[in-house]
Order: sequence, then structure tokens, then C-alpha cells
Amino acid sequence: MSLLIDELDFDVRRARFCRIAEEIAAGARTQGDYGFGTLQEKRLHATLKRFLCENTDYHEAGIEGTRYLADIRLGNEIYEVQTGDFAPLKPKLQYLLEHTPCTVTVVHPFVAQRSISWIDPRDGSVSPARRTGGIERPIDLLPALYPLLDLLPNDRLAFRLLLIAATDFRLLNPSGRRNPKYRSRRYERLPTDLLGDVTFASPSDFDDLLPADLPQSFTVPAFSKATGLRGISAYSAVRVLAKLGLLRQTSTTRPMRFERV
Repeated sequence: MSLLIDELDFDVRRARFCRIAEEIAAGARTQGDYGFGTLQEKRLHATLKRFLCENTDYHEAGIEGTRYLADIRLGNEIYEVQTGDFAPLKPKLQYLLEHTPCTVTVVHPFVAQRSISWIDPRDGSVSPARRTGGIERPIDLLPALYPLLDLLPNDRLAFRLLLIAATDFRLLNPSGRRNPKYRSRRYERLPTDLLGDVTFASPSDFDDLLPADLPQSFTVPAFSKATGLRGISAYSAVRVLAKLGLLRQTSTTRPMRFERV
């Protein structure tokens, strides 16, 4: 049994995503400030779960003999929606891969188009949303996977990247008199559109993330320049690619050198 959503073409999936995002954005409110957030989980997480599977009978399914719950389980297919870093998910993934026959797909959103609205906590007023930077790209998945390095590669583990448009609602800082946006915090992220849907099920799928003009042999600084990944992110990315068998390290002295396999 697989997700019915995968039988739909992208335009239909996109329309479904937008409908569900609107329904959840207009749904039940908490009794907290300003009406943002849902009773049990953040709305981004809730939107992704319903987008993947609207039948809630398959949501929050127990894993036998453990306290773990699968976000979505269809037979021996498990889908885990992870909106934050992957590191906290590692123990759960490790257990599922080592002690169950299940295949696991980690579904992760990347914000490819972002807007910001500001909430004034003094009166609850919300500013109009304005487009801003800070967007994420598919290649940013590589350094994000570094905490799961020990689990790669595995033919029962896949990653599904949903590229979305979203609006971040941020709380102004009343104590920042000169600049109330200083040390502001994100209160809620509401998805508004689906811009892409890509699954990485095998090492060869990750090869598509590499720039076409990346030479056969290169240093990490050259990789950084070609991909736009900076600092530790570039080093994490090449480590992930090497673990997937797509790169081979040819020099341990700095600057470290790798070659494509």
C-alpha cells in the first residue's frame, strides 16, 4: 500500500496542498495569544501530514513494542514528517531500520519562497506579509543529512523534499525600542504553496544535486564555490556524498580533495 497522493500529477498535488494549507490555516485556534498555532502540533507539520494522507486513521500509528509513533503508516511503509533538524529523528530511524521490516520515507519541507509578517505582542496587530530572502535550495539537503551519516546509505530509507512557499509570523521584541525586530522570534510558519516535490530513494538520486560544471577532481573550497554551501556546510555535504558512494576522498591535507566516483 502506498500514498494515493503519488498517483496524482504535480498540478493536482499542488492544488491539494494549497487547499489543505488554507483549511488548516483557518481551522481550530488555540486559546493562546493571537490565534496562531494548532491544539496539538504546528500547522506546517499538520499540513504536510494531511497532504500526504488525508485519512487520519493512518496517522500516529504505534510501533509495536515501543513508545514510537509513526506520523503515517500504510502497512510496512512509514512516513515521518520532520520540519526541523534531522538529529532528533536519528534514534527512531535507527530502531525502525534495525528492528522492523518497514521502509521509511522522511518528508522534509524546504522554504523556497518566504514572506514575513510581524506580530506586535502589545496589541496583537499583524503586518502585511512581505517577500524576503533566506530561502532554501535542494542542495541544502546534503549538509542537513550529516547527523544521519551512520544510517546512510540504506535501501529502506528515503528522503522526500517538499519545496514550499511559506509565511513566517514573527513576534516583535517590545524591549528593542530602537529596533523591535532585533531578537525577534518566529511564532508560526504557515505554508501557502507547493513549488516542488522530489524524492531521493537511492544514492544516484543525490548525484542530481551536484552542479554540472563540477570537475572530476576538486577541493572543498572549489566545491563550496560551485554549490554555494559555505564553511562547515560544505564539509558536511562532501562527507555525506562520500558516505553515499558518490565521492572519494583523495587527500586528507587541507584543502581536502575529493573526486567523483
